Amino acid sequence: MKRQENLVVGEAEIKLGDTLVPYVIKRSTKAKHVRFSISVGKGLEVVIPRDYPADQVASLLYEREKWILEKLQSVAETAALIKTAREDAGSLIRYLGKEYRVVVILDVASPMRVELDGDKAYITLPRRSEELLRQIIEAWYRWAAKSLFEERVKMWAERIGVSYQNIFVKNQKTRWGSCSKRQNLNLNMRIIMAPLEVVDYLLVHELSHLKEMNHSKRFWSLVEHYCPGYKRQLAWLKKYGQSLTI
Repeated sequence: MKRQENLVVGEAEIKLGDTLVPYVIKRSTKAKHVRFSISVGKGLEVVIPRDYPADQVASLLYEREKWILEKLQSVAETAALIKTAREDAGSLIRYLGKEYRVVVILDVASPMRVELDGDKAYITLPRRSEELLRQIIEAWYRWAAKSLFEERVKMWAERIGVSYQNIFVKNQKTRWGSCSKRQNLNLNMRIIMAPLEVVDYLLVHELSHLKEMNHSKRFWSLVEHYCPGYKRQLAWLKKYGQSLTI
């Protein structure tokens, strides 16, 4: 049975200023630090490490009272704007194998941003512009790819037992990744549109080159050791790779 990474351990309310704020506590097997998030659909969520005492969460919320109240106000304003937002027909953001329908929110007072919530991608723009929409979506993909790559590459490098120098995020049309003799990784940001297991295959593939700078039997044995289903992921990439476009 697959172990849940995030398990809800409690729901509560706390008085911050004049506001009664409901929140959910989730325990994570992967979290190393307490994390706070506030979104339109989920409200305030607190993710705590496996061994962190849940009864200490309230004191942390009091410490972050100003940030929480400001963020709740911002989220409330976004929720109001969403009611009048326009869903862009045919516009999608794909992330880790899931599709999010783009909803454009016009707001000159807020910074441009992309927020994934449920099955929607809420994109805040100061004005309606197809070029501006394209630019912010591409910028978001680059940011999301960098964040994901840094986390997953570190994890896989430790498992494989290799060291790398730098991660460079690219937007290439024909190449998904490469590994240089200087131990630099070049990774195509469009791969984050694919399911996570496909992303992991690519990372294992490139990191394995730090032990075998070739495609010999030893190389593929190494890939298979850390990614037993790599042939399925490689087949997926060959079949659907050309459809991963921005």
